[in-house]
Amino acid sequence: MTSKDRVIKQLNFEKTDRVPFNFWMDRRLMADYDRRFGKDFRVTYYGADVIETFPRLAWPAGKGEERDGSFWYTEPAIRDWDEAKNLKWPDPGDEKVLDHILANLREYPDKAIFVNIPGPFTILHGIRLMDNLFLDVYDYPDELHSVIKKIMDIQNEVIKKAVALPITAVYFQDDLASSGGLLFSPRTIEEFILDYFKEGTALAKKAGKHVVFHSDGQVTDILDKLVEAGIDAVNPLQPEFNDFQFFKAKYNGRLGVYGGIDNTKIIPDGTKSEIESHIAYVFEKLGDGGGLIMSSHDIPAHCPHENVEAMVACIKKCRY
Repeated sequence: MTSKDRVIKQLNFEKTDRVPFNFWMDRRLMADYDRRFGKDFRVTYYGADVIETFPRLAWPAGKGEERDGSFWYTEPAIRDWDEAKNLKWPDPGDEKVLDHILANLREYPDKAIFVNIPGPFTILHGIRLMDNLFLDVYDYPDELHSVIKKIMDIQNEVIKKAVALPITAVYFQDDLASSGGLLFSPRTIEEFILDYFKEGTALAKKAGKHVVFHSDGQVTDILDKLVEAGIDAVNPLQPEFNDFQFFKAKYNGRLGVYGGIDNTKIIPDGTKSEIESHIAYVFEKLGDGGGLIMSSHDIPAHCPHENVEAMVACIKKCRY
């Protein structure tokens, strides 16, 4: 069974030989592993099943800086909505937009290829910064809708081209929650984000592709809306913030998980026995009947190499 077959079956809630997996790391740790094990080490060295790829689009954004292994925007591209007319938008018709996706398809034809599509608030974070967006949804809803429509019109042109290729899934990404719950009301999230995924989701489904959605944090209160929006699986469903037993009981067969692995305590700081117990717990709670692709959010830079080895070895033992 190829990785692609394994992932598709899980997204269809069918059992496979073993649970498919992927994982993410702090970018500094990722660079260290690239040097140690080579490019795309997760698939070439560890045998991960998923390649996350992306279109090459230069979105407008303000100034920012590298800090703690991540890039943080510190100044918005526009300080007033009147300046939005001056924003320079990427051209989805540029012949280089699909270069990275096509290269991954050529190099890894047997892997599941997820095409990352940043959602409107991910793009807007670089344009307005999140602090401003909290107020914009109330003070400038028309201006916000206008820019969001422009963003998603561009993304949908890319999706049209991507789903004509042998990819596995369209992977929308927008952080809607923190550890304490949603950043906006469900109604606001639906109006300004999820409603704008509908066209891209329909394009993917018509082409026989799956749709996955990423948001950090405690996402329980938006899961019903994700199902209504046509999402097939959620990432990462962080175990410290979300109830796996509740999730599986309510959404089994309707919403899968691309994630489930703790990245803040057990994987970076736990013993081998604790890691084994955690992976077994994730498989027990989320793996029954399919619908699970194990993955983590960013494993921190201080994580020992032996813990990563133990994590992957344990995942590979999760067999149906």
